[in-house]
Amino acid sequence: MIEIRDLTLGYPKSPPVLKDFSLCIKTGEVVSILGPNGCGKTTLLKAILRFLPVPPGHLFLDGQPLEKIKRHNLARCLSYVPQHHQGVFSYPVLDVVLMGRTAASPRLRFSAEDHDLAKAALDRVHLSHLAKRSYLELSGGERQLVLIARALAQNCAYLIMDEPTSSLDYGNQFRLLDLIGELSTAGPAIVLTTHQPEQAVYLGGRGILLEGGRLIAAGQARDVITPARVRDLYRLSEKAGRWMHHPLVGASAL
Repeated sequence: MIEIRDLTLGYPKSPPVLKDFSLCIKTGEVVSILGPNGCGKTTLLKAILRFLPVPPGHLFLDGQPLEKIKRHNLARCLSYVPQHHQGVFSYPVLDVVLMGRTAASPRLRFSAEDHDLAKAALDRVHLSHLAKRSYLELSGGERQLVLIARALAQNCAYLIMDEPTSSLDYGNQFRLLDLIGELSTAGPAIVLTTHQPEQAVYLGGRGILLEGGRLIAAGQARDVITPARVRDLYRLSEKAGRWMHHPLVGASAL
């Protein structure tokens, strides 16, 4: 379980971004976090991943205070898919995925099992045919899928994803959502941010709505993410509100 208790968090010389935020995430759950830019979504992920210093006693992983868990052990528990990644070195795609096994096989001494897990992860995102291609030669969407494969190869109990569909074409967006659903049934908790309410409803699980750093609604995605709430959350005009019900948008399922 990831447990967050009354967390207030921000950046130096700036007002807090998250304010008195509390949340529990259990194994096997899918949790979609929605809210306008600046509401605290990415700050929340950074707190869970310990990219930001969190005050003691506010964030726990499997009952242990997050600040007391060693980085090496944290990498065995949490895997992360960033929203964007440029890359510098021309590693083959398979090698990039293999890097997800570093916590289990330090100093890059990868075993046959590590290679099998990396290949299986690459196959799950349908990119096995690019295994030998340079990572730098891929499109933005392909790179995103490689990063997801790297996270899968890590084989962690918690998968944290920052807007994972943002670089993908329409078909790959929904293929990824289906994959996330399949993964959750195997046990890991999956926490993701998104700006697509219809995708959160399609995915199911829990929906979390953030506004101004505060939790304003939480529950089953289909119950929480309603047209009225989406209009209010994003300050949509009446015209945009009507568009939400267009069949192509998919929000008619909200």
